[in-house]
Amino acid sequence: MEFEGKVAVVTGAGQGLGAGFAKDFARQGAKVVLLGRTLSKVEKVAEEIKAEGGWALALGCDVGDRDQVKASFERIFAEVGGVDILVNNAAYHRSLSVLDTSMEEWDKHINSNLNGTFYCIKAVLPGMVERRYGKIINISSSGAKLFFPGFGAYAASKGGIVSLTQILSEEVKNYNINVNAIYLGMTNTEHTRERIDSDPAVTVKLDEMLQVDEVSKVVCFLASDAAAPIMGAAIDVFGKKA
Repeated sequence: MEFEGKVAVVTGAGQGLGAGFAKDFARQGAKVVLLGRTLSKVEKVAEEIKAEGGWALALGCDVGDRDQVKASFERIFAEVGGVDILVNNAAYHRSLSVLDTSMEEWDKHINSNLNGTFYCIKAVLPGMVERRYGKIINISSSGAKLFFPGFGAYAASKGGIVSLTQILSEEVKNYNINVNAIYLGMTNTEHTRERIDSDPAVTVKLDEMLQVDEVSKVVCFLASDAAAPIMGAAIDVFGKKA
């Protein structure tokens, strides 16, 4: 199996994309650590992985809180050793114009999306450099390049993720560490379905969106050794609709 003997950490793994990524890594032999703000949600996904014969560890962790990230990775290193694959998927999004964005909302976006990505990278990077191996996949958003009104704070945080990805890639490419990002389009997840139900302006049909399994295939490819030549990429994964 592609990821036999590898340890993969997926943030925001309690539902939607993160849960899909975690399950696919486990199905391909990885030991998977699931991080999520709501422990009961990541525990449920972990139990589903175990029911399929996979290995999973669920940890409650708000990646925007550096102390929680530190504690989580200390436990990860104690239980499974080094991390081979990190997928920074956890995110916060609320659609507000810049005029209506409070400082509290701004901080939520930056902490959850950009700071959380940085904190998790900082936790795994020394070990990856020491072992001269690692795969880091950061989930950005089509909103960071297509300029949707109401996405100011979200787009700023997600655009920062791409810049961080590309600079980090240059810094670590000689250590056999691949760092790449995905500009993600609208995907059929629980969060998206809730947006559709609450916002009549969103008219995209579910079957026109990206599906979780489609995105997961891209993430798993970027985490594989077949993607070793791909460094510092920010890949458009938009599907039919951005």
